[in-house]
Amino acid sequence: GGEIAIGFSSIFWNTAWTNGQAPHTLGILCNPNHPALAEFPTEYHSNYQWWDAMSHSGAINLATFPADLKPVVRVIDDWFTNRPLALIVEGKVGKGKILISGIDLTTDLDKRFEAQQLLFSLKKYMVGGNFNPNIELTAEQIKKL
Repeated sequence: GGEIAIGFSSIFWNTAWTNGQAPHTLGILCNPNHPALAEFPTEYHSNYQWWDAMSHSGAINLATFPADLKPVVRVIDDWFTNRPLALIVEGKVGKGKILISGIDLTTDLDKRFEAQQLLFSLKKYMVGGNFNPNIELTAEQIKKL
């Protein structure tokens, strides 16, 4: 999804009318009750605490992943392209588990308080008993990212 420019706010025009001009997406959807977000206060849609994450991210294109894979944080694509996109997704790989983030959670973290909190929430989730993804992913699918 590297060519997909994440947008924080909804776009009025669309990529068909603007000849592909960014942004290419319409915000995010998530389940605020998902245990991965337990320490990151959010509603089900983009709101201000997501600005930093969305400004430091790349979309994860799920086109080659199982259709029943439900992202922890879904990116809403432009209605003309309608790709299955995510910012955070989880799965089983072999005997292990993986959580994949398209959000940069390392650069300038000392200045990005929202990113610090999101990283804290994700780490707490991954070491806890609730981290039990049920969709099987392959190493080949992950390598293609």
